[in-house]
Amino acid sequence: MRRWLWPLLLALLLCGPALATTYTLGAWTFTLPDGAEASTADGVRGYRVDGGLYIFTPPEPLAGRTLEAVAGATIADLTRGQKSTVERVRRETVDGTTLLAYVGGVTDPQTGAGLVHVYFFFGRDEQWGLALLMANGADSIDELMEPLATVRFRPESLAARQGGTETLVPKLPALPWATGRPDRTATSAAAVTYPAARKLGLDPRTDLLPDTFDCYFAGESGRRSVRTMTPTPDLRVQVAAGGTYAVNDGVTRTSGRWTQPRKAGETPTLSLEGPLSARETYVDGDDNGQSFEATHAASGRRVMCYQAGPRAEALRLELTRGRVGTEAMTCQEARGGPPFALTFGTGTYSTPKGGGRARLVLSGDTSTERWDGLAEFSGGPFDLHIGTMSEDEDGNRELRVTQTITENRAFYTGSTTTLLALCRAKGMPKPRLLYGRTPAPATGVSGGPDGLFVSLQNRPRMIGTLVMDWYELELSLFRPGGYHLAGLDPTELGLIPDCGRTRPNGDPFCERYTLKGNQLSFRDEDGTWEEAETYRKTEDGFLLGETRYVRVTPLTAAGLAGVYSTDDFSGNGPPGGALGGGVGLYNSLSNGYLFTPNGQFQWKYSSSSSTLISPNPVLGGVTGGGGSTRTDGGQGRYTLKDNWLTLTFGDGRVQRLYAYGQPAFFLKEDPSRGQQLNIGGSWLKRVGQP
Repeated sequence: MRRWLWPLLLALLLCGPALATTYTLGAWTFTLPDGAEASTADGVRGYRVDGGLYIFTPPEPLAGRTLEAVAGATIADLTRGQKSTVERVRRETVDGTTLLAYVGGVTDPQTGAGLVHVYFFFGRDEQWGLALLMANGADSIDELMEPLATVRFRPESLAARQGGTETLVPKLPALPWATGRPDRTATSAAAVTYPAARKLGLDPRTDLLPDTFDCYFAGESGRRSVRTMTPTPDLRVQVAAGGTYAVNDGVTRTSGRWTQPRKAGETPTLSLEGPLSARETYVDGDDNGQSFEATHAASGRRVMCYQAGPRAEALRLELTRGRVGTEAMTCQEARGGPPFALTFGTGTYSTPKGGGRARLVLSGDTSTERWDGLAEFSGGPFDLHIGTMSEDEDGNRELRVTQTITENRAFYTGSTTTLLALCRAKGMPKPRLLYGRTPAPATGVSGGPDGLFVSLQNRPRMIGTLVMDWYELELSLFRPGGYHLAGLDPTELGLIPDCGRTRPNGDPFCERYTLKGNQLSFRDEDGTWEEAETYRKTEDGFLLGETRYVRVTPLTAAGLAGVYSTDDFSGNGPPGGALGGGVGLYNSLSNGYLFTPNGQFQWKYSSSSSTLISPNPVLGGVTGGGGSTRTDGGQGRYTLKDNWLTLTFGDGRVQRLYAYGQPAFFLKEDPSRGQQLNIGGSWLKRVGQP
C-alpha cells in the first residue's frame, strides 16, 4: 500500500473534487461532495458521505510535544483493541504547515469488519489538528480521498486564542420576538435597497440582490411542515454579485454557486448549487424586500429565505402574530355553552374541563409563503385537534380549534373541517410595516390635487366576441407634490398613506405623476410615462380628460344608521320594512351590520367552502367532496371620525375600518347607489332603517 499511496496523494494535491461544497470551520477550510451529512460532538465535526466519514478536530496546543508524538498517541488511541496496519507514508512542510500522512486498514478481530483509515495531521504555530477519513473499503478509496487534497489548516496564534480574540464562524444571533412600531416604520434598512439595485442594472422585483438573507427551515425532514416556535433564523446566507454565496449555520461556513440566466420576455429563474439547491425557482421582490425558496442539501429540508432588513423584520412580525401559548385565552365552544379559560404550560394545556399535551409549532407553507402558529393537542377535551392562531394589527388574537375528518372510499377521498371552539385574547398591537426610514425624493411638482377621491374607471371587458365598456369605482389618493396612489383597497389602508415617505424597500411609497400647466401624466410601474391628459379643477374634485374624480366626504352617524346586508347585493334580498325593519330585519340576514344613531352596532358573518373531488377515471364526473363553515360576529359600540369607523366589541376586540358611500355626482346617474356603503373594502346595501 505504501508504494502506491503517496503518488496518489501527490496527484490529489494538484486537483479537487467537482460538484462540491466548500466549508470554513474555525481553523479548517475544506471541500466535500454535495449532500454531506454534518454532525457535531464536543467541537469535533463529522461529515458522512456514501462509503465513508470525514472527521475534523479543533486545534490544540502541541505543548512541547512533536507532531509525530501526537500522531502516534492519537492513532494508538483510535485503533486500541483493533488489528491495525496504519503506517506513516509521508512528512512534508509547505508554507509553514507540517503535514504527516498515515494510512492503513483497521479490522475488528472478533467480527472481521474493517475500515481504511487515512490520517492527515497538521502542525502550525505550535498547534495541531487532525483530518481523518474512515472509508468502508478500498473499492472507493480513490474517490473518497479526493477531498483531502482541499484541506487547509490555519489556526489563530496561541497568543490570540488565549487573549479571547480567536476568529470563529460567527454564531447566529438569537433574535427576539417582534413588537411592531405604532407608526409602522421599519426599524432596519436593507444593505441593498431597490433604488440602489437599479443603479447596478438589476430589477429588484425579480433579480437576486447581492445581500444577506435570513433563512428558516419550513419543515422537518420526513414530517409535516413544522418547525420549533422561535424567530431566530436557522441559516444566514451571504449572496455575492459574482455568482457565489456563503451559508453560515452558526457552526460552519459553506459556499456554493448561483445562476440566474436572462431570457427576453421571461422572468429570470434562480438556480442554486452547493449547500442550498434549487432548480428554476423565482425571486419574490415585494414592498419590504426580497425572498426565495430552496432546499437545504444536507438535511433535505425546505428553507424560506428573506432579505436582511425590513423583509426579515416583516417575517418576524408574522411569526410573532402566530405565536401560541403566551397568554390565557377565553374560549367558546361552537355548540354553545358558557365561556371557559385556556392556558398553556411547557408542553401542556389546561382548561376547567381538563388538560393534556400541546405541541406548539410554526408551520411554513412554501406554496403560499405563509406561516401559521399551531397548537397540536393530545389528551383532554381537545384531544387530536389542532388550534390555528391568528392576530390582526390591533392585537386581537384568535385561536381556532378545529377537527378534520377525512373519508377514503372506493371512488373518492374527501375531507371536512369542523370548528369546535373559538378562543380569543387581546394583545399588544403589532401593525405590519408600511414605511421605510427615509423621505421620498422631491419631484419638483406643486399645485396638484390633494386628498382622497372616488372615480368611475372604464376597464373594457371581452364579452363573447364584443368588447364592452365596464365601469368600476376606484378610490385614489393624491398629494400636491407629484405623488398618488390609485386603486386603494380600504382594507389595506391601515393609516392614510404618507406619500412623503418611502416603502421599506427604499422605493417611494406612492406612484409619480407630473403636472405641467394643465397637462397631467402618470408614470407606469415600468418607469414609462403615460400620455398626458387635461387637468381641470371642479367644485367637488377635478376632471382628468373625461374621467371625473370626486372628493370623498366624511360620513356622519346619522348617515350611517341603518341595516346593511351583503346577502344579495343585486337588490333581490328582503326589502326594507318587509320584516318590520330594525332588529327583525337584521336577524333575517346571514351577513350584515346594524348601526343605531346612538353609537351601538351588531355584526354577523357566515361563510362556507367545499372541496371538490377530481373526476373519477372510471365512472366519470365529480364523485364526492367535503367542506367547512365559518361563522363570526358580535356587538358593541362604534365611533365615527372622518371616514374611520372604529368598532369596539363587548369582548374587548377593536376593529378600525375605512368607510365611505357613493358621491353625490354618481347618485344623479343612479339613485340606487345612495343605498350602498363601503366598509373595510366590502360593499353593503342598505336594506332598512335601524
